[in-house]
Amino acid sequence: MNRMAQGIVIGGFAAVLLAMAFAVGIFSISVPSLPSLGEIDVDVKLPSEARIVAVEPISLDCRARVHAEVPVEGVRQHESFGVVYRTDRVSMNAIGDVDTCVDGAAAEISHRSDGSTEVVIPGKSIRFVRPRVDTVKTAESVQVDKGAVGKLVDAFPWVDDNDGLTPLAYAYAQNVIGSSQCMEAAYEVTQEILLDAYRQQVIDQGVDDDDLVVRIEGRPDFPDPEPIESGDVQLTVAGQSVDCVASSDIG
Repeated sequence: MNRMAQGIVIGGFAAVLLAMAFAVGIFSISVPSLPSLGEIDVDVKLPSEARIVAVEPISLDCRARVHAEVPVEGVRQHESFGVVYRTDRVSMNAIGDVDTCVDGAAAEISHRSDGSTEVVIPGKSIRFVRPRVDTVKTAESVQVDKGAVGKLVDAFPWVDDNDGLTPLAYAYAQNVIGSSQCMEAAYEVTQEILLDAYRQQVIDQGVDDDDLVVRIEGRPDFPDPEPIESGDVQLTVAGQSVDCVASSDIG
């Protein structure tokens, strides 16, 4: 075998060994991320009203589960030297729910001299907890458009194509479900479930339904959730920025 042939064989063998070394993680090459080319502007909003679509009694520490649908649109624009060179968009119809809970020790039960019983539930003891988005059900409606420039740039191996816009839209939808506006809409349709649950609980203890009065005194607090922070982006979901209503056919 002449020297040139030997060089080709040895060189080829070395290339194979080097490729195997990369494959098993002995060597690695780290390509630094490209610096930002300008400003990034993010806007996530409700294109139409969020809706409370159903209410169901539950038998956990809470009394009712409120189901909601939240349409969300998000836009992320990349700008350099005053020119927008890339626009990412996401839209979804988020499916989620929130639980209506009552502090169990807060209800006041009074047995009157006339034989009747009154149950008073302080409005302040009613809370709306665990707002969440069902990512599996919502995923069916998620649409992402990165535009021609976005598709081209994301093709490079050193660019992270997870721009965070979709997770941000999910988080925004969850905060909408937990917003004061949606909580108030939810409360309007869960009052009867709360009253019925307490009424049945007292009846099960031997009190006659005809001698029982159950009422809610005052209204709950409806605080807005904490702002969403993702990198340099902060989104505030305040009640005045959310339009949330109960569907007319709610059941």
